[in-house]
Amino acid sequence: MNPSPGTLPEPTPRRPTYRRRHRLIHNAEFSAVYNAKLKKPAGPIVVFALPNTLGHPRLGLSVGRRVGNAVKRNAIKRRLRDAFRHIAAHWPAGQEGLDLVIVVRPHDTRPAAAYTGLIESATGRIQKTIDKQRQDAGP
Repeated sequence: MNPSPGTLPEPTPRRPTYRRRHRLIHNAEFSAVYNAKLKKPAGPIVVFALPNTLGHPRLGLSVGRRVGNAVKRNAIKRRLRDAFRHIAAHWPAGQEGLDLVIVVRPHDTRPAAAYTGLIESATGRIQKTIDKQRQDAGP
């Protein structure tokens, strides 16, 4: 079906990506997020957060050896990054970003969709806490 003259076809949605700008890499970045003391547990993960001014979220992962062998840890990290990729792609325009550090506790590996729900739940509760702190601080 050809579009009528004067109308543009709807752009195809871009594929969600996970690029270098979406990562927390340096120890100082991780420390800043931990020191912000915004922490919400969600099942087998604990999400630490710090607001940023970038307009998009960034992710840092902490998966210790207690979680399992290297194969299991890497599988969990792949699924967490995939879940984060979808969350970042649907991040509301104009909303400030969050630096997230996800600490993983020992558990059986879950599908990426399950991790997406856990991360969204925790970030939603974190956003409510941030909004409440700003209201209490006043103008």
